[in-house]
Amino acid sequence: MALTSGEQDRYILHLNHALAMESALIDHLEKRAAAVPHAHLRDKLLQHREQTREHAQTVRGTILSLSGEPTGTKAVVQPPITPGILGKVMSALEGEKSDHLLAESLADYAVENYEAALYSTLALIARNLGFPEHASQYDRIRQQEQEMAEFLTTAQAEIIREAFPPVPRAA
Repeated sequence: MALTSGEQDRYILHLNHALAMESALIDHLEKRAAAVPHAHLRDKLLQHREQTREHAQTVRGTILSLSGEPTGTKAVVQPPITPGILGKVMSALEGEKSDHLLAESLADYAVENYEAALYSTLALIARNLGFPEHASQYDRIRQQEQEMAEFLTTAQAEIIREAFPPVPRAA
């Protein structure tokens, strides 16, 4: 069965969503790397920024191979939205540098997991539409996003220890 133009257009729309996100994250990762005081975290963020550039190029190339028009827009990268009183508490907490780093780390973790889910979805779409070569590229990207999320989990433990050092217990 041949791919309809409507199916291809919808696929390209999803790819442009991924491209807009990757394009925004390149800038975001640069800013995050400049803001973190931990050299190993900064290095990993910069390494992931380069992977993100590659992801954007992969998606852009796929769109072009489908005779689509790659978007020039960027998604908006923002901290998670917190409702009501929780939002006020989060605003107060962000006044503390260590709490701000913790909030940013949590947001980064959420973004990496979102990206992993997005590329998992794109791989399924590509397979269903008959593009197994696209699917294997998305599987590779998904793996890199999951690895970054796992790294952030480990880094978050260090950030939490600095923000909330263990309290010595009386014997």
